[in-house]
Amino acid sequence: MSTQHPLSYLALAIATAVVSLATAAHAVELDPAAVTFVTPEQFKWRDPTDRVATNQVNLHGDPSKAGELYIYINKFKPGRFGNPHYHPNDRFITVIDGASWHGTGPVVDVAHAHRVPKGTFMIDHASKVHWGGNKEEGSSYLIAGIGPGGSVEVPKSPGPWAGGDPSAATVVLPDQIPWQEHGVFRLANLAGDPDKRGVFVQMLMLPKGGAGFSRPHVHTVPLFTMVLSGTWWVGTGDKFDPDNLTVPIKPGSFVTHYGNRVHWDGAKDEDVTLLIIGEGPVTTARVEEAR
Repeated sequence: MSTQHPLSYLALAIATAVVSLATAAHAVELDPAAVTFVTPEQFKWRDPTDRVATNQVNLHGDPSKAGELYIYINKFKPGRFGNPHYHPNDRFITVIDGASWHGTGPVVDVAHAHRVPKGTFMIDHASKVHWGGNKEEGSSYLIAGIGPGGSVEVPKSPGPWAGGDPSAATVVLPDQIPWQEHGVFRLANLAGDPDKRGVFVQMLMLPKGGAGFSRPHVHTVPLFTMVLSGTWWVGTGDKFDPDNLTVPIKPGSFVTHYGNRVHWDGAKDEDVTLLIIGEGPVTTARVEEAR
């Protein structure tokens, strides 16, 4: 009769535990009627080869439809500048990768453009002329607004540079984000008001360690979230169990929380920063939790 080495039992036990954990993790799924998400690897870019100077992926809505909220990402390659133009409605822009250069008015003078790095929030105001581009580094913009969202080019002025148009754009650099403390989390209102009719944009920072986990709740309208940094943990349903019933959502993912559907979320091992877009008014209500 052979004797099995104790390490063999240990290896078998570890392997069994790993399989069990993997099976348990795989079994955790979000209720798709409450929350759906798309990871960066699942984005359907207009040019799958990514060879164009400006690539685009649509995340929500249709920019061509009047009165409809749209959200999409534009990805820019280095070494390109656009012509001066304007949009019929306000556009709310967050730089989610790299850095671009932004200017206003009909004179495109790269020497007077302002660098807008990752983490910058901007509003290109309706019917106001502006322009932008990239120098040695590429960038990506998450853009939201109410349709129609097209661009109208205007003749480029030969100059000289006269200072641009300060009323054409609002630019909030990363160190200017108006964070406010709300207990264990931080919130910045960037545009609009969630208590009033219209588009609103917020940034939310959740601290690591689980203290900032929300309890099961619902929102009266859909909310759309881009995970800017950290791994966000999300659960659905009325049973609150962050250790066993949450799904990790990594940076760069786009998340939809549907109206009046129960969900909850928070941060575990790292701080999480979120960009939240919606149409107000919105209210949030706790729900009775399952025991």
